[in-house]
Amino acid sequence: MEQISDYKNLHEGKNIFILASGPSLADLDLSSLKNKIVMGLNRSFLVYPMSYYQCVFDHRLFDLYPDAFKSVRQLFTLEDRPWGLPLRLLGGEGFSFDLEKGIYSGYTISYFALQVAMYMGFKNIFFLGLDLKHNGFNTHFFGQDPKTVDHEQTEFPRMAKMLNHGAKVLTSTDIKVYNCSPVSTLECFPKISYEEALAY
Repeated sequence: MEQISDYKNLHEGKNIFILASGPSLADLDLSSLKNKIVMGLNRSFLVYPMSYYQCVFDHRLFDLYPDAFKSVRQLFTLEDRPWGLPLRLLGGEGFSFDLEKGIYSGYTISYFALQVAMYMGFKNIFFLGLDLKHNGFNTHFFGQDPKTVDHEQTEFPRMAKMLNHGAKVLTSTDIKVYNCSPVSTLECFPKISYEEALAY
């Protein structure tokens, strides 16, 4: 599929698991996702290379993992990236229901992915690893990224602000978003366990 309009309501009424990058992702048996629709974010392929969809817009990651992103089944990204289906960036703050017009970053790939999943018609969206907190020295499921060690003070507050905004926007729809991280600091989405999510 060549353009974003091809994905509109493609998975209407279905469930999707979105793999964020928090340390708690490392504690899950992701083999249970084998028959689920999965969207990976950023470096999630390091722990789960079988995601059907992938979202990334950080230029640095394209430079670090070119082969991985070239081989993704479907990659959603922003304009001016070397690979993937490019979406127009409308800004940092807002929520787009029409991705043909563009998308908002929300300062986090998780917010970007939320809009993509909504556009594709998913009814139940389960976030894994959406911690918004570090685990000791571990900033991510793969360990420490030196470029993000200060995110608890700098990035997480504005990420939480936008995810809260997204949660409010989606109350006017039938879409349900669940946070399956047992340690998450985010309170805007109902929290359920990974096991409960798998049973949906």
